[in-house]
Amino acid sequence: MSKKHVQIGQVFQPVGAAKGRAWRVMGTVNLLGIPHARIVSTEDEGVSKTLSCSVLVDTDHYRLIASAPIDGMAA
Repeated sequence: MSKKHVQIGQVFQPVGAAKGRAWRVMGTVNLLGIPHARIVSTEDEGVSKTLSCSVLVDTDHYRLIASAPIDGMAA
């Protein structure tokens, strides 16, 4: 099992998308006992989706491009 954890503020980009849309984690929720992340587009905050955290941290699907802000402080 992966020891990677999804944190609010992290930014991910789909693998293989050199200039693809980046996604910022806005929150996490358990759906049927499975952790999911609520993410929004960094280009258009009106575009959002919910993904399983295990998919988000799977390096075959997404890569982390920015870490969460320290002490929960947003820029």
